[in-house]
Amino acid sequence: MSKKLKRNIFIVGAVVVVLVISALVYFFVFYNKTVAVADGIKVNQKEVDVYMNFLKTQDTGGELPTDEEELKSLEANIIDSLIVMKLLDNYAGENDIEVTSEEIDEQMQTASANYPSEEDFENDLKSMGISKKFLEDYLRSQLSSSKIYNTVTADASVTDDEVRQYYDDNKSTQFLVPARVEASHILAMFPWIKDGSEETQEGRDETLAKIEIVQEKLREGEDFADLANQYSDDTTSAENGGELGFISEGQMVEEFDKALFALDVGEVSGIVETEYGFHIIKATDYEKEYIQKFSEVKEAIGTYLLNLDKMEIWENFIYSLIEKTDIKYFTDVEGTLKSTETGTETENNTDADTGTEEESE
Repeated sequence: MSKKLKRNIFIVGAVVVVLVISALVYFFVFYNKTVAVADGIKVNQKEVDVYMNFLKTQDTGGELPTDEEELKSLEANIIDSLIVMKLLDNYAGENDIEVTSEEIDEQMQTASANYPSEEDFENDLKSMGISKKFLEDYLRSQLSSSKIYNTVTADASVTDDEVRQYYDDNKSTQFLVPARVEASHILAMFPWIKDGSEETQEGRDETLAKIEIVQEKLREGEDFADLANQYSDDTTSAENGGELGFISEGQMVEEFDKALFALDVGEVSGIVETEYGFHIIKATDYEKEYIQKFSEVKEAIGTYLLNLDKMEIWENFIYSLIEKTDIKYFTDVEGTLKSTETGTETENNTDADTGTEEESE
């Protein structure tokens, strides 16, 4: 081998080594970079990224923001949530609030119960960007928070007078049941609604022809429920003779709603077109609007007010943890738990920025 070739191989090898070292430095400095510290409890970039990736894999409806500033705001919220989670974990440790391995196992078994195998369960977790250990840690934290919540809110209460006062203040709005009509219908559904096919005039005409056959049979005296069972494309209601139950005004699509509330009890509509197809509607009963009795809603009001009291106690408890905690952010994506001056990444907070404590996987 020539000296020149050996020299070139040496140079290439040296470049590769430099690139590998650079990649490792980037991983440990950036990926494991501490983005916030709360009284020595650290939140690092890896933890934030795991939650961000998990949210992205679950966002099948395109609800997550795509704007850079909105994504930064979401990341800031995740950082704050992780801080609160860690503060609660710390509180649990200081107050002997424990989550047993049996409790974690029970939760994990519930989570994996609908999978054919453990391998399928773990593969699904991977597809969501999380590991089995991450889920176990998350469940442990949630169970711990739940135990703290139950302890902190144990003295929450609501009196009978408070329940009665709430009812009196809101009975004409929250406990007013609007007028309702009991309805049945027969639906000839457009084919493109049934099977996702292309919308065509031919399909529309065939659908109209079908409902016109039903209409003629009704005119000849055949039973509405029998015809619904035989012809209606709304298979759920067809099994019960087309029954839809009681419907309040504004509950259905506009064309259906208008036709239904124009009927007298026992009357059958003409053919009504909606975005779903053609309907024939029957009004079978009518209920006037009324205010629910106190005895009907007393228990529900009590539960609602008790939960409100618990939530207020819980929020005050969380804020008390935050208020006595020194929180610092080491990223331009700052949370909002406390207004603190951002530290510099390299000069004043080297230890915080390059910490490599055990991470959540």
